[in-house]
Amino acid sequence: MKTPRRFLTASVTVLTLFAALACVPFALQAQNNNLADFFDQKKAAATEAGVKTEINVSLLPQDAKAGDTVTLSIAVILPEGAYTYSTNPTFGGATRFKIEDAKGLTAIDQHFNADHPPKTVFEPLFMKEVEKYSKHVIWSRRYKVNQDVTSPSQVIINGEMDYQVCNADRCVALQHPFSAMLTGKQKTAPLSLTVVPERRSKPDPVELSFALTPASSNPEKLVQLKITMKLDKSFHTFALDQDKTQAGLPTHIELFKLEGLKPVSKQFSVNPEPTQETHGEYDQRTHYDEVTWTRDFERLPDAKAIGVEGKVKYQICNEGSCRPPLPVEFQLGSLTNAQPVAMSSLEELKSSDSDDDLIIASTGDNQSLASYLFFAFLGGLILNVMPCVLPVVAIKVMSFVQQAGESRTRIFALNIFYSLGVLTVFLGLASLAVFAGLGWGGLFQSTKFNIIMACIVYAMGLSMLGVFEIPVPGMVGSAASGQQKEGLTGAFLTGILATLLATPCSGPFLGPVLAWSVMQTPGITYLVWLVMGLGMASPYIIFSVFPKAINYLPKPGMWMVRFKEFSGIILMGAVIFIISFLDESLTIPVLIILLGITTGLWMIGSLYTHNSSIQKKMTVRVAALALTVGIGLFGYSMSQKSTNDLPWVPFNVAELKKLRTENKTVLIDFSAEWCLTCKTNEKFALNTSETLEMIKKHNVVPMYADYTDYSPTIKEWLDKFQSVSIPLTVIFPANRPNEPIIIRDLYTQSTLLSALQEAVDAPPAEKSAKREMVSTTAH
Repeated sequence: MKTPRRFLTASVTVLTLFAALACVPFALQAQNNNLADFFDQKKAAATEAGVKTEINVSLLPQDAKAGDTVTLSIAVILPEGAYTYSTNPTFGGATRFKIEDAKGLTAIDQHFNADHPPKTVFEPLFMKEVEKYSKHVIWSRRYKVNQDVTSPSQVIINGEMDYQVCNADRCVALQHPFSAMLTGKQKTAPLSLTVVPERRSKPDPVELSFALTPASSNPEKLVQLKITMKLDKSFHTFALDQDKTQAGLPTHIELFKLEGLKPVSKQFSVNPEPTQETHGEYDQRTHYDEVTWTRDFERLPDAKAIGVEGKVKYQICNEGSCRPPLPVEFQLGSLTNAQPVAMSSLEELKSSDSDDDLIIASTGDNQSLASYLFFAFLGGLILNVMPCVLPVVAIKVMSFVQQAGESRTRIFALNIFYSLGVLTVFLGLASLAVFAGLGWGGLFQSTKFNIIMACIVYAMGLSMLGVFEIPVPGMVGSAASGQQKEGLTGAFLTGILATLLATPCSGPFLGPVLAWSVMQTPGITYLVWLVMGLGMASPYIIFSVFPKAINYLPKPGMWMVRFKEFSGIILMGAVIFIISFLDESLTIPVLIILLGITTGLWMIGSLYTHNSSIQKKMTVRVAALALTVGIGLFGYSMSQKSTNDLPWVPFNVAELKKLRTENKTVLIDFSAEWCLTCKTNEKFALNTSETLEMIKKHNVVPMYADYTDYSPTIKEWLDKFQSVSIPLTVIFPANRPNEPIIIRDLYTQSTLLSALQEAVDAPPAEKSAKREMVSTTAH
């Protein structure tokens, strides 16, 4: 019987490993920003979260010549309550700059540098420290103008900034293409400017004046920026410090560039002071008639000229209603070599972002170090009872029961090897913290790691539920049955798995200890993480030193089978927990892959016995592998964003009527998310390159009638076409809008293309009629 056992072990191990490895390309694709956003989350977040940023790009000095140094600067002003991340590459959400083209320039700096250090905070969601910028940040990189440049117009740089803007509710991934060039031209504007803003070519009841003038307090050294707003009677605007929650948006002033000036006042002053008013339940700070905001700047000693560029955004209201906020940009004075800045109404340029940084204890304080080591040990011990780890601890408990009665030497070795597995992971994580800045839980920031772990834990859960048996001593299945003895390799791997599963959990004491440890010297960091690992491994070390303690555990019996099955259920919960880390657009593809793993492992566990012939076993295993691969690839394909999606327009009766009167050919797809046949039509007939090409060529308008949730309007239209079910595709020819072509049920791409061709070629109708096409594949 040894040969069948070897075949079984080899084949099942290969299949299990393949199940995990099959997830790798899928997981790699999960990092691609081009994945389908099934739920339009990014679009919704971008429009609802109020995360718009002001970005200003400059390349200075503008009059640079060959051999000179120029600086590319990207200034970012963030909305109130929002933040973005630093360029630290150890964090997945870091800001990234991609230079696509730099004509006439050679980089001096290797990377972009920020004008001030980020604020480092411990982020519980990621279980690690991250670097954040709030309010504003200016990134810059120096370049040297190449010697062969003879004209400023030869110097141009193009690139893209990939970044995230987050607030208390969500994060939105954004991209900002940028371009900058040397013009060699003087860019000047008058020192005073008066404008009447317009909305849709109609003037607002507002007059805005901007001026740079010598400050009355010190006219030789100080320059004052004065912004005056005059409002028509009955209209009012809001103060700079108006509370947004009180039914009025504050006036907001932003400065993007300064030339020859340095700010000396921390914020804008106002004259007259705003009026405090109460309108119903709202308290508002308002301005009527005329208001002036001023801010003082020091003229730099070597400044040849002065200038400022900025924007005012205001909202005006009268007794009847309020108008939407309106931005007005302004430029004053010389801006040829204006430096980028990031200043807004209520904050100082380059205000400190690290006022409330963590206070770190001194590494030389032995008493403080001892206390941190104590809490590290205690935190590691508590990890054994965290929800992430309990399923694997259950495996180990069953292993303890099995060990009862074995030799003391073997019990000692098994527990030591398990503990070594635990310590191996902790030392590995310490290395990542020291050299890569990846803290506790950092692995679970990786989509690849999450998907692979979900596959492995799911396969373990199936084994514990009895779907199949993993014939690797000490791993999962055999411990409860007592058919095999636990091996040293199995004990070591179980320790590794338990610790990896523990990383998304942070028990008491771990947060402060981990945050402190990564700020210390590498030696201290390794010591703290090692002690934490000893804390987690301590129960098993105790069992190894005092093996008689195993005798206090219950004796083997039916309870072990039930306990194993219950642990399998807990493992399934762990899979749900891991999948919850993923983007929602990946949920369905991952579930399909898990279905493939289920199918393959069920076939191995159920379609033959230990007494079956080798030929039958190999046939089932090959079939199981092929089926798992097929289903897994289908799940992988679900994650791919189609490049051939038609430009669908939501079904709307009024819009349809308008398109028909305009003699447009219209294609309507009556579909639903729960309709598999509909999705098949969309994948293989509608959203294809050939169909997209015909749609564009003949200006066909595709409309999507979503029947996922009941719609009386769509039901009425289905009744018109005598259709009691979907899918249903209806084409209204441009020249015969009252003679629709109807395609029912499942159809091929050729059927659809033929119908579209008929629709675009149709001559004007002489009388109304219905034309129905039934494909050869229709039911």
